[in-house]
Amino acid sequence: MPDVLQADLERFCAQVLIGAGVPEADAEIIVASIVYAHGTGKGTHGASRLPIYVHRLKQGLMQPETPLTELSAAPAMALLDAGDGFGQVAAIRGMDRAVAMARETGIGMVGIRHSHNFGTAAFIAAHGVGQGMAVQIFSNAAPAIAPTGGQRAVFGTNPMAWGFPTPEGHPPIIFDMATSQVARGKIRLAQTNGESIPGDWALDANGQPTTDPDAALAGSMLPLGGAKGYGLSLVVDVMAGLMTRSASGGQARNLNTPDGPSRCGHMLLAIDLDRLLPREEYDAQMAALITATKAAGAEGAVSLPGERAARTLAAQGSRVPLSEAVLAKLDALAAETNVAALGRA
Repeated sequence: MPDVLQADLERFCAQVLIGAGVPEADAEIIVASIVYAHGTGKGTHGASRLPIYVHRLKQGLMQPETPLTELSAAPAMALLDAGDGFGQVAAIRGMDRAVAMARETGIGMVGIRHSHNFGTAAFIAAHGVGQGMAVQIFSNAAPAIAPTGGQRAVFGTNPMAWGFPTPEGHPPIIFDMATSQVARGKIRLAQTNGESIPGDWALDANGQPTTDPDAALAGSMLPLGGAKGYGLSLVVDVMAGLMTRSASGGQARNLNTPDGPSRCGHMLLAIDLDRLLPREEYDAQMAALITATKAAGAEGAVSLPGERAARTLAAQGSRVPLSEAVLAKLDALAAETNVAALGRA
């Protein structure tokens, strides 16, 4: 798999987005989310989505600006409308609003409606944790999971994430998961790369297990843990979709659909830990928890959520691996947008 320089990828993505009308400050957030996705081993949420963004902007299915219009507010909560803009921008700025409220009241909750997929939820969680908060994130998505006993997809893979600060020397605990066996982006990436998928990821349109990504995308995803995954997906749909007055109950759309804006919703929560216990006590207790968790197995065998991603990010350095198929799409996008193509490192 060829490498590109991270600085070149950042330059390329920013030029493409700004050329498509995205404000520079917003483009910085989107580019940071793309680089973070690749740096933490979640390239399915990275540069391969850039052509989708550009095409949706050209078709008017996605807006270059993300206004975050306030619909309602209280001291510890707010509801914002993203105006069919970028999910990454809406979620990062929404998290900033939640953090600001938490500093005033101890807790802050922000709902966002009429948004799009925000990439990896861990990126949003890391942003909140970086400001000293414990955070929780929900986002709903287009139908991909059939309810247990059903044969038609109603609920999305509906990612959720939690993040917790840790004492110095430990990477923050970031737990990011989809309610399906895997994120749907992994199937799309397999489709792009011409690869098969494991047989326990998805069902085809006839409800049969499949290793064909095309058949999987035409069918439904298998929920994580059977009925438990379906239940979690429903909960996220209520929290992020219904309660934000965004699309829910199977009405949200995929990022690459030609039928209209995604209209998905997010629910973001920030907790000021200092209101619960002194930070010195929190750090001591967290250090003890980390030690006890790692002691449950042989040395190096147990990792905390987010630890492997932190190691991957540290090891990547200045290079980002991209598949030939993804690079081919970016080369085509470069020609289409009159932006200098990415060089290979």
